[in-house]
Amino acid sequence: MDRTVRQALRGHWPEYLMEAAHLGLFMLSACVFVTLLYHPGSPVGPASSLASVLGDDMPRRFLMGIAMASTAVAIIYSPWGRRSGAHFNPAVTLTFWRLGKVAGWDAAFYIVAQFLGGVAGVVVARAWLGAPVAHPAVHYAVTVPGSAGPLVALGAEIAISFVLMLVVLTVSNSRAAALTGLCSGLLVATYITLEAPLSGMSMNPARTLASAVPARTWTALWVYFTGPLIGMLAAADVYLLLARGREAVCAKLYHHPGTCCIFRCGYAERPAASAAIVGPRASALVVGALWLLVLVAVATPAVVAQPAGGPDAEAGRVREVGAIGLTVSDMERSVAFYRDLLGFEKTSDAEVAGPAYEQLTGLIGLRARVVCMRLGADRIELTEFLAPRGRAAPADSRSNDVWFQHIAIITNDIEQGYLWLRRHEVRQVSAGPQRLPDWNPKAGGIKAFYFRDPDGHPLEILEFPPDKGAARWHRPSDRIFLGIDHTAIVVADTESSLRFYRDVLGLRVAGESENWGPEQERLNDVGGARLRITTLRAASGPGVELLEYLTPRTGRSGPTDPAVNDLVHWHTTVVPGDAGATATRLRVARAPFVSPGVVMLPDRALGFAAGFLARDPDGHALRVTALEGAR
Repeated sequence: MDRTVRQALRGHWPEYLMEAAHLGLFMLSACVFVTLLYHPGSPVGPASSLASVLGDDMPRRFLMGIAMASTAVAIIYSPWGRRSGAHFNPAVTLTFWRLGKVAGWDAAFYIVAQFLGGVAGVVVARAWLGAPVAHPAVHYAVTVPGSAGPLVALGAEIAISFVLMLVVLTVSNSRAAALTGLCSGLLVATYITLEAPLSGMSMNPARTLASAVPARTWTALWVYFTGPLIGMLAAADVYLLLARGREAVCAKLYHHPGTCCIFRCGYAERPAASAAIVGPRASALVVGALWLLVLVAVATPAVVAQPAGGPDAEAGRVREVGAIGLTVSDMERSVAFYRDLLGFEKTSDAEVAGPAYEQLTGLIGLRARVVCMRLGADRIELTEFLAPRGRAAPADSRSNDVWFQHIAIITNDIEQGYLWLRRHEVRQVSAGPQRLPDWNPKAGGIKAFYFRDPDGHPLEILEFPPDKGAARWHRPSDRIFLGIDHTAIVVADTESSLRFYRDVLGLRVAGESENWGPEQERLNDVGGARLRITTLRAASGPGVELLEYLTPRTGRSGPTDPAVNDLVHWHTTVVPGDAGATATRLRVARAPFVSPGVVMLPDRALGFAAGFLARDPDGHALRVTALEGAR
């Protein structure tokens, strides 16, 4: 019969504490190695000089796999591991309980200890390593499903858990029982290297929860509580079927003959000589794994504390949205359009060329004329590429194509603005000004109209009702057009774009709405249009509005080889505290770069001395400029 609670605690509390310590040490090791391999301040991190040697994520996962496998092997063969059995996984404990090798209260206290120990290990890592372990590139070593989604992650967790437990049961109940820990470590290394992109490679609900609690990341937590348990319990049934009724001998991953065992152990009925003993090669591997763990544990705090390579988290966040840039084919025509029809004033006119500008734009042999214009406090930047010339915009561009971007120009009288534009025969997109209906409280009363500039770039004039929009748009003015409220971009998936603009760049969400109906269809000239709209803002400058067309999903993707001299090109200028820090954040997020990195310019012809071009998940260009004197 099972022991009572009091008997279990009195007799086996040391083993319970050992189990807590095992997963705590495992999580501490995970945080240390993820910080070492993925933190941008590390000398082997993605922003280091070794980044080109390590290449894509596979070599890093391989190193991470070796590190965590070594940690697991060291724990399994350690004195404490030999005594407690080194489960450090509720799914393992429940599987041995299912096989009748662990008493009920021992299983319960093991599981409680594992969950508490895992969380404690991550908390210790946070206290020891400091801010680097909370960096977005490390994020407490959380496990979340990959891009294929939670169902694929669930299937992967079931599969790898099944194979691991089947190997453990098969080897631990054979003449090679002493090699069970090494086989487990080999599988851990293989899984992290090959399977991690699918599920993050957990196999352990306590391990996942340990990272999730401080990270406050609960994404698909059910996957990691059900997948490992399903896989391991299924493996136990398959083992019993294959073993033809022969039960498992012991619940330990490595049963040492000189160590006491609290389980329902079959070794007690065998001669002492029959218990497997770790040979000299295995002992050497354990000593080597322990040495590696100690070496990294000692070195990591000093590595991540180095200020030179690790940008301050706040320094990389965007403080201002600056000029919105667009490529034009005829500068004089475009300047006249924006000046005479919309009231913009020219503030600078420069011609640029040379290696630095070629690096900035990704164009060899570049020569361009750049004109900056201002409307109120807001700016646009027109660029005509004298060489090389780019491609024309598709004649059938639609408002739901993913390359779509526009600027929203605020007017204090949209009817007068529309009549003015009609008088100058602009190309209309909307049939006329549209007033969004009052049933939509977040957009009701807004009046808007879409049209195009001489190169086909979409533009919007917009009038806010008294209860919406910034205060500056409601001040008295003798001008019809007042300034730029935001630039809007079409995105394929709002959540992916939020991870880029909000989580990586630090813009805040300022508003959300879902718009549909005949007014929206006429405004965008897209039948059946239903949009999810999310507005983000920095401390100053225009907003960035994400437009996700929920219907119709017929918008075309952008070109596979976009170039800044193409006439569909727009770029949004953002100004962080440290452009280099932002470059690091974007590289960690695997954003595509147009420039090789932060480019130092030979002059301030564009109003800034250093910057770079990158792209968001949908290919929209982002120009990041240094803070000093950026315009």
